[in-house]
Amino acid sequence: MGRSGGGGGHGGGFSGGGFSGGGRSSGGFSGGRSSGRSGGYGGGRPSGGPGFGPGPGGFRPGFGGVRTGPIIIHNAPRYGGGSNSGGNRNGRKNSGCGTALLIVCVVLVLLAVLSAVMGAASSGGNIQKSTYQREKLPASAVVETGYYTDEGGWFSNWNELEAGMKSFYRETGVQPYLYLLPNGTTTSVSELTGFAEELYGELFQDEGHFLLVFCDDNNGSYNCGYTVGSQAKTVMDDEAIAILADYLDRYYNDYSISEEEIFSKTFEDTGERIMTVTKSPAGTIAVCVAVIIVAALVFVTLKKRREQKEKEQRQMEDILKTPLEKFGDQDVENLAKKYEQDSKSE
Repeated sequence: MGRSGGGGGHGGGFSGGGFSGGGRSSGGFSGGRSSGRSGGYGGGRPSGGPGFGPGPGGFRPGFGGVRTGPIIIHNAPRYGGGSNSGGNRNGRKNSGCGTALLIVCVVLVLLAVLSAVMGAASSGGNIQKSTYQREKLPASAVVETGYYTDEGGWFSNWNELEAGMKSFYRETGVQPYLYLLPNGTTTSVSELTGFAEELYGELFQDEGHFLLVFCDDNNGSYNCGYTVGSQAKTVMDDEAIAILADYLDRYYNDYSISEEEIFSKTFEDTGERIMTVTKSPAGTIAVCVAVIIVAALVFVTLKKRREQKEKEQRQMEDILKTPLEKFGDQDVENLAKKYEQDSKSE
């Protein structure tokens, strides 16, 4: 089972307000698009591998008697040249050409970097910015548990799924937990939010978790409810939730990746983004432009200097080819001095 396919979905993004209870913060959001992978109602396939105990069971109000699936608990540790004048002149010319070629290469590289920066800025433009520096939650705030329950039967590679979730945990100190319901269970964000509130106390013994309840609507879209522990919400505030919602919508609509990667990439990228202030590319672009201008000026200067030197060399060659009888004694003496000075300067 995986992402649904079919008719009229709706746009994604953070759309939930939320409410608080017992110091925790809760809310919900929706995402998706109008077409997706084919799929039906999820069965309740167990998640994870052998040796993991069952999760909380029982009837859930408003969910048609859906029982919670097994919980995966994975307690991982924290974690030369010629001697004649012609040869010398050719050597200088080759050196000048080499310098010019080097400058051109530098300019091309800088242009490529500039293009990459602008492309990165453009590709990340639909993700909420992180506007302030957050402080990682201390290790004492979390008693590490499993990372997901898969009632929808989406996942077969739990290592890949957990890799991004553990990266999020290392970055933020908040342990994420994904609870995936069978496709089509409900399309009510408020119902999913209430379910997340109810589940939090059953799944965790601390206030350092972030619980995301996800349900595909079987029509190319999805809805989510979440609950954040009272300590975890110092990291997972409204802005951080909006960032996670944006990444989830991006990867849900990327059909080149697996279901596991949707959530793994979402949590990994969210963890990295919310723990740093999102920098504007304007500064990098300005530096690249300045370097390009300087490189261009150096190139023009060196070119003019080389052309002037070549011109003087041609003049000297013309003079040396002229018979001495055409010059007076004083002219010959001046030419000899000039030739001697030019030879020393070389």
